[in-house]
Amino acid sequence: MSANILVLEDNELLLETLEEFLTDEGYSVKLAKTGKEAIEFTYKEQFNLFLLDVKVPDISGFEFLKSMRDIGCETPAIFLTSLRDKESLAQGFSLGGDDYIKKPFDLDELLYRIKAVLLRKSENEEKIHVCDEFYINTQRKRVFNGGNELDINPKDYELLCLLIENRNKVVTTEMIVEKLWKNEVANLGSLRVYVTNLKKVFGKDSISNIRGIGYRFEK
Repeated sequence: MSANILVLEDNELLLETLEEFLTDEGYSVKLAKTGKEAIEFTYKEQFNLFLLDVKVPDISGFEFLKSMRDIGCETPAIFLTSLRDKESLAQGFSLGGDDYIKKPFDLDELLYRIKAVLLRKSENEEKIHVCDEFYINTQRKRVFNGGNELDINPKDYELLCLLIENRNKVVTTEMIVEKLWKNEVANLGSLRVYVTNLKKVFGKDSISNIRGIGYRFEK
């Protein structure tokens, strides 16, 4: 799965250009023309990168990023701005910005900066090896095969983490129920579905069913 980028920009022509360019480069893109609209997008989905114009209606790019950092969001951000004074540059970095590119800019240069920021972020994130080229990114709560993100639902993810924490040990059904359902009513039929989903990803022999006791991750 490609990186998901939120673009905050009120220049419609530039917004359309960025959408076409980034989509052609394989990224998923969401477009916001105001700071409020950008914040609403963050309620609905997670992003790997923010591209932020500073001078936009209602909530500036600076204010938007500050609000994200205040709630603990560590998504990297690149400012796209016509501001050229050192004070603005310093403010952008002090608020948690990762890079700064001045308008007008070359799209290829923007692409290089995007790749560099995403690479730095990836290298700094905690990873847990699963098997082969599969690993868990614990900060983003995602599973990857090499550089490709897998489409795994939250319950599958929680079960995989529990099995990996206890690799080659039996994880009892009671442990799984506590992890996946906590105070909710457990659904053991759904548990079998989650196990099957993981076997489809890691191989049918990756998880053993210890009858009457639980499961064991074998790789």
